[in-house]
Amino acid sequence: MKRSIIILVLITATFLGAQGVQTERHDIPLNGEEELDVNIGFGLGDLELRGHDVAGYLLRSEMTYSQSYYKPTVEYKVLGNRGRLRLYTEKFDKYNIVGDKQHKISRDDRDKNRWRLEFTRTIPIYYSIDLGLGEGRLDFTDLRVRNLKLQCGLSDVTVLFKRDNKEVLRSLDIGTGLGNVDVKGLGFANMERFSVECGLGSTDLVFDGNLQQDIRGKIEVGLGSVSIEVPDDIAVEVRSESSFLSSLNLHGFDRVGNNLYRSGNWKSARKRIYMEIEVGLGSVDINWLD
Repeated sequence: MKRSIIILVLITATFLGAQGVQTERHDIPLNGEEELDVNIGFGLGDLELRGHDVAGYLLRSEMTYSQSYYKPTVEYKVLGNRGRLRLYTEKFDKYNIVGDKQHKISRDDRDKNRWRLEFTRTIPIYYSIDLGLGEGRLDFTDLRVRNLKLQCGLSDVTVLFKRDNKEVLRSLDIGTGLGNVDVKGLGFANMERFSVECGLGSTDLVFDGNLQQDIRGKIEVGLGSVSIEVPDDIAVEVRSESSFLSSLNLHGFDRVGNNLYRSGNWKSARKRIYMEIEVGLGSVDINWLD
């Protein structure tokens, strides 16, 4: 029989300064969970995510906010051996509407709203992260990542893998609106597949690291731009659909069929990346790392 348990979250709150800025700590004990689902909806500000080595804690966090409508909500429960964690604030466009008033979002608002999230490195985690307006630094180094879905509205986000992921990352999905996403260390991510949807913003994918298996990916670009960098010992195959208004720049590739291209090292490379690329009015560039 599956168990469903609501876990008590340890909360400490402190007011800072005369402007009503408040900081809360939400620390969740680790209580036998074997997997974790994480759903983050961060409306405004600066988000930092990384791992921690403190025994006995699934999450250690510090959340600072300046207004009541930026206040974080934390929900956590356990179903069977799987934890389900949801962290969120209200979503924001250019203006936030509170009652019958409009509150214009300023740089000061962004600077005062900060989340620092540290997750356990001991169990596999499935991440779904939605960022509104602000900046994000997501360091998954030594975290056991099984799935990662990232949606970025107006945010500038850096994603890092610095060492081999101990789990197979089944899928990496990135959606970019008007923001910019920079992903480094994809060779360390140990992933099977990836997808990128880039609207008006930009996405940079760097496949440095120890690529352990062949990868399949799909890239769709509207008016934005995608830049891809690959080590020269990894081969790449591209199937492309593009219009005469789009820009697809493949450096060091040979055309081998209708809309099919392969890198010059195709026969000698130890690992391969297979990509399907659709470009509207934007651009895709593939370059080689030294």
